[in-house]
Amino acid sequence: MFKLTRWFIWGLFSLLMLTAVDQVLLRVALPVPGYTEIHEFYVDFRSRLLGLAGKDPVGRMISTRKKSQPARQAKARVNTAGPSESRYLYVDGEGALQFADRLNQVPLQYRRDAQPLSDP
Repeated sequence: MFKLTRWFIWGLFSLLMLTAVDQVLLRVALPVPGYTEIHEFYVDFRSRLLGLAGKDPVGRMISTRKKSQPARQAKARVNTAGPSESRYLYVDGEGALQFADRLNQVPLQYRRDAQPLSDP
């Protein structure tokens, strides 16, 4: 019982120390050489990491890609195509994301898992 209590106390102490370091890196600006770069990296990394929590990373990439398109192109493109003519996203055998303009452009072995992309 004593060993279990000791592990619990050390785990709790480690968690508290990590939380303290996290808060220091977020809130404290120290005049130490190199700290500014570490602070900027950590704030950016933490916001991206927490932004992915509970979300589908593939869906997040798709929505980011759509937002980066110029408004002029988005307005000029009118999707009058049927469901078989919309763009598709699939993952190939190497795990890389691939895009296809039509379902018939997706290789047969990946068509079952291909997902249509909706227009904005």
